[in-house]
Amino acid sequence: MRRNSLLRNAAIPLLAWLLLGGCATQQELSSSKKAPADFPTSIYTDQESDSIYKVDSPASRILITVRRGGMMASLGHDHIVASHDLQGFILLDRDSLQNPNCRADFYAQLANLEVDNAQLRSEAGLLSSPSQNDIAGTTSNMLKSIDAENFPFARLHSSDCLSALSGDQTEVLLTIHGVNQKQKIAIEIEEVSDSELILSGKFSILQTDFGIQPFSIMNGLIKVEDRLELDFRIVAQK
Repeated sequence: MRRNSLLRNAAIPLLAWLLLGGCATQQELSSSKKAPADFPTSIYTDQESDSIYKVDSPASRILITVRRGGMMASLGHDHIVASHDLQGFILLDRDSLQNPNCRADFYAQLANLEVDNAQLRSEAGLLSSPSQNDIAGTTSNMLKSIDAENFPFARLHSSDCLSALSGDQTEVLLTIHGVNQKQKIAIEIEEVSDSELILSGKFSILQTDFGIQPFSIMNGLIKVEDRLELDFRIVAQK
């Protein structure tokens, strides 16, 4: 028991040094460009159509659950990472008998991700309480792992999302870390009205599919699991 206690006491300052080291700060990154240069805004804004919905960022949310791993995982925490500033558009024209159409484009600025909000941790059933130093270290390592300085946005594109209306999976193109990956996800249409559209769903991705090496220290004794669990709810206004 004493040996384990000594190991833990010795590891904590070492972990703090490793976790907090070497990365552009979140504030520095968030001061960079605010939207992808090639984001297709004009496809939506140049149309005179009552079928265009714009994401209501404050009402929308993406949650990412990050699991700890490794033989010394007990020294770490599972994490909740949240995006509260999703941007983008949905074109949904399901009433056209000749040419029904559904297209969507979204992006989120990675520097604005929030790590380990206490209320979100409680809602997710994560019982541990990371300190402010833990949260700062996790944020720093996350931004470094995903190279947010060079790849500041995560993006999603769907050229045909009509399948979501019938409850079928929808093929989307995810772009993270400069890598494009096609994925089929289940999208639930919670509400479609004359003024509002609400979408929700859950899916998972592997970081390594996007060329991201999950964070690891001490030869993998403490690491972040490759799989990330995503839970989204998107509110868009016509």
